[in-house]
Amino acid sequence: MWVRVGSFLVKPDQVANLRRTYNEQAVAKVRAYPGNLGCLLLEPDVAGEPFLVMTVWQDRAAADRYESSGAAAEVVSLVRAFFAGPPTLRSYESASILGLPSQPPAGPSDVLPNS
Repeated sequence: MWVRVGSFLVKPDQVANLRRTYNEQAVAKVRAYPGNLGCLLLEPDVAGEPFLVMTVWQDRAAADRYESSGAAAEVVSLVRAFFAGPPTLRSYESASILGLPSQPPAGPSDVLPNS
C-alpha cells in the first residue's frame, strides 16, 4: 500500500471553504481514480498548524498514475486558493492494509437495538 500526505497552511478565513470544496468536489475525484483506497482532509486541533491531506493507494504505481495523469494537479487546483503558503508532499509505504476497513462501517440503521 502507498500513502501520500500533503501538508499546507490555510488562510484563517478560508477553512470552511477548504472543508466544503474538499468534501464536495475533491473527494469524489480522488476516490474515482483506479487504485485509490481512500482520502482524508485532516484539520489541526491547534490554530495555525498545517492541515494534512492523505490519499491511500493500492500501490505506488497507482499513486504515480494518478499524479502523472494530471488528476492530482486538478484536485490541488480546486483548493490551492485556500492555501496560505506552498504545500509539501511526502510518500510512505505501508504494510498495514489490515488496518483499513474492508467494507463501510455499519450505519445507525444497520445496528440492531439491544434486547
